[in-house]
Amino acid sequence: MRTYSFEIDFDDVLAPFCGIAVQLANEENPGLDATINDIKSWGNGEDGSKQSIIAKYYDDERILRKQKISDEAKTFIYKLMEIGDVYINTAVSPKYAGLRYEQIAEQLPEFPLENVILTFSKQTVKVDFQLDDGGHNILKSQAKYPILMRRPWNSHLSGILAVNDYSEFFILVDQIINASSKKVKPTVPSVLALIGPSGCNKNEIADRLSADGFAMRIHSVTTGVASENHDKVSEKEFSSLKFISHTVYAGNRYGIPKDAIEKALASGLNAVIPTDITGAIAMKKEYPVVLIFCKASHEFMIDKILSKNLDNEAIKYRWLSMEKELQNKELCDVVVNSERVEDATNVIKNLFLQ
Repeated sequence: MRTYSFEIDFDDVLAPFCGIAVQLANEENPGLDATINDIKSWGNGEDGSKQSIIAKYYDDERILRKQKISDEAKTFIYKLMEIGDVYINTAVSPKYAGLRYEQIAEQLPEFPLENVILTFSKQTVKVDFQLDDGGHNILKSQAKYPILMRRPWNSHLSGILAVNDYSEFFILVDQIINASSKKVKPTVPSVLALIGPSGCNKNEIADRLSADGFAMRIHSVTTGVASENHDKVSEKEFSSLKFISHTVYAGNRYGIPKDAIEKALASGLNAVIPTDITGAIAMKKEYPVVLIFCKASHEFMIDKILSKNLDNEAIKYRWLSMEKELQNKELCDVVVNSERVEDATNVIKNLFLQ
């Protein structure tokens, strides 16, 4: 059996960092009332913003001394060590290197210290899986599967592998390792997660499966503009809903509502939803999910994108994310040629007859 390698970030993946900076900033700046959600990007933020005040504490030694690896994080690391070789990669100033080694040795006594990597150049490390909250590290990663740990400062990033917690990471790793070897035998009711780049006919296939009575179509909700895949709700409505997965893009919030999925499954119907790989993995935590990749040619997808009433920025985003989303094909349980909607829906239906 093959041994896999994992590179795990320390700050804000294994132990809190930004949260402690927020705490110090609030204690020493009366009236600031900052929260972790005020850190909207990587870096110092705009002058005078809450983020810029919080950022002044990033090199404060008190943060390092307050950092504690939670019991959940310890269990995560030790469980990961049963799967493969684990490396903790931490971008800490050389003057604090000794302190960081002491922290790991004391809080993770069974972890081999020779597997602790101190570097600001995380893109030079080559492993199978990397888990990091820094979007810049993930985008430049040399790992075969770079995975983003969702945090407020990276919520604007999309089109990449991402998880919200340790359990989702394990589900994603299992999906990656076993997708090519597992024979899918779905049962009714299941969630049919349609995955693929913009323009690959995901929505058309979902609509046809719904029209045929084979599945209930699930729409995501957004505080932005309504579309063929997103129903618009107010900020207040969005905050009141329970989601399987949610994110922020271009200032708008998006989420997959739990009640819609559970209503479909409780009625004995499949639920079908066009989504990204992150949403599909999040759903796997709670429901039986079949990941179906909708495959179409570049020419077909580009023609579909250009035929929509989209502004230039939206077209550019879909074009740039296309190549990364195509890589998700190998993570899915089933691949269907999606250019002909009727043929694709028949293939999906036949999965349940095997």
